[in-house]
Amino acid sequence: MNKIVVPVDFREQSLLALNQSISVAKFINAEIVLLFVIESGIVTTLVRSGKSQDKHRNMAMERLQNIAEKISKESEVETSVVLETGRVSQKILETASKLNARFIIMGKNDSDAGLEKYIGTNTTQIISRSNCPVITIKGKEQKIGFEDIVLPLDLTKKTREKVFNAVSFGIHFNSVIWMVSVLTGGIAKRQSRIYAKMKRAQQMIQENGVPCKIKLFEKSEKPDCDVILDYAEEIKADLIMIMPRKEANFREYYIGAFAHEIINRSDIPVLTMIPSDPKKRKRLVKTFMDPFGIFSAKKKMKTPDK
Repeated sequence: MNKIVVPVDFREQSLLALNQSISVAKFINAEIVLLFVIESGIVTTLVRSGKSQDKHRNMAMERLQNIAEKISKESEVETSVVLETGRVSQKILETASKLNARFIIMGKNDSDAGLEKYIGTNTTQIISRSNCPVITIKGKEQKIGFEDIVLPLDLTKKTREKVFNAVSFGIHFNSVIWMVSVLTGGIAKRQSRIYAKMKRAQQMIQENGVPCKIKLFEKSEKPDCDVILDYAEEIKADLIMIMPRKEANFREYYIGAFAHEIINRSDIPVLTMIPSDPKKRKRLVKTFMDPFGIFSAKKKMKTPDK
C-alpha cells in the first residue's frame, strides 16, 4: 500500500527529487512510482508535425524503465513506471489518488512558467489539491535524510496537526525538531501566547522521544519568511514543514504569501502537509496527520492545546 509518486520530466530537478525519494522509500518500505506525463499540447504538436506519437511514448517509456531498473538494482527499492497523457497537474493528482500514495515528491524548476508568479501553475495546483503530503525539491544539492526539521509555528489552530507530523518524522528519521516563530509585536518573548504554545508543543514532542529546540525571534523589518529561511540555513536543516490553510471546499487549500515564499525560495526540501477535515480526522489520521502510521497503533498520546 505504501507508494511514493515521483513526477519525472528527465530534467535535473526531477532527478534530484527522485534521489530524495529513494531515502524516504527505504525508511517507510515504500514503492516508488515514476510518473511521466506527455502534455496535451505536445501531442497536438506531434500530430501537426506528422511525427509519431507512439514513437514519442515508446522513447519516454524506455527511459523511465531504465531509470526504474537502475534504482531497483542499486538501491533495492521496488520501482514501477506510469506514463500518462494530458494536463500535467491533473495526471499527477489522479495518479496519486488512484494509488492512494503516501507522498508526492517532486522537483521544482526555476523555469516553471504560468499564471503563478512564484512556484508555477503546476506546483501550485498540485499542492492546493493533493490528497497526500507533497515534498518539493529546489536546491541543487541535497543532504539525503531528515535529521534536522524546521517547524514554523503561529497562532492558528493547526498546531496539533503540525506537531503530529513533526513527531512522526522525528521518530522515523531520528530527527531533531527545530520549532521557530516570529513575534507579531513588541511584547516580551516569555509573556507572549506563541511562546506558551511553543513550550507546550516542545513538551509533547520531547515526551514522545524526539529532541526539540525552540527559537522565537523578535519582530523586525525583516520579513518572517526571510527569518525562517535564514534560520533553516543556519542550522543546516534537511526539511521545512508547512501547512496551507483550508478553503471552504475541502479539496482546495489556500497557499498564502508566506508558504509561497518558503516553497519558491527554499533550497531545502519543503514538506507541505495537508490539513485534515475535523469530521473525518479519525479516518484520515494515518494519511494526513501520521504519514508513517506511527500513532495509529497508539491508544494514548499527549498533545498540545489547539
